Amino acid sequence: MIIYLFDFDGTLVDSTQAIEKALQIAIDKTMPAVIESDLYEDYYKALFLFIKGKLTYQYLGVIHELVAQGTIHEYYKLMPKYIKDYPFARKVIRELRKRGRYVISFSGEHTYPGGKVIFMKRTGWYGEFDEVITFKGTKDMLQKFETLRGLYPDEPFVWVDDSPSRFTYVLDENTLLVQKASPYKSDVALLFERQNFMKIKSLREVLDIDEGLECLLNGDKA
Repeated sequence: MIIYLFDFDGTLVDSTQAIEKALQIAIDKTMPAVIESDLYEDYYKALFLFIKGKLTYQYLGVIHELVAQGTIHEYYKLMPKYIKDYPFARKVIRELRKRGRYVISFSGEHTYPGGKVIFMKRTGWYGEFDEVITFKGTKDMLQKFETLRGLYPDEPFVWVDDSPSRFTYVLDENTLLVQKASPYKSDVALLFERQNFMKIKSLREVLDIDEGLECLLNGDKA
């Protein structure tokens, strides 16, 4: 059995524009006066940093006000409406499962507790996977990866992600690390020296990779 791990945001769906649009609308709906004032940039930046989990002390007071006005709650309600699938994303996932592959959603959690699962359910993605796993940071990611490897010690993994920096922590030679090209993420040069790493432009290429792995595994069995 080949096991696939797919990141969500930036790999299967485009959430960058959704974040920007939802932030603007959330501020406009809950604090309309801010849109026309000199404070808008500070409020927008504070909310953006909060969503990304990178809030600094400088904006703590602004966040308290955004919480009180319901702006953050409004953002999480709006955001799923603007998330868009990348071309062929669902087709690739469905085809892999049709071929008998075990497909896992393996991605970072949002700042809002349970936010990733909420977004996946509201966009109809949750049921597309055999299993959904979220992690809070690098340490949690590695622990959950090791747990998966413990459950499937001999099966080949294929990990598809638009954030190649995550791959630098993974030394498992039975995992093919596949970077999906993204205009928002930079390459990590040292990864191109690894035999178990490759970069793709389109998700359709994952199906070609799968066919190649199947031939390779069947050849080993023969």
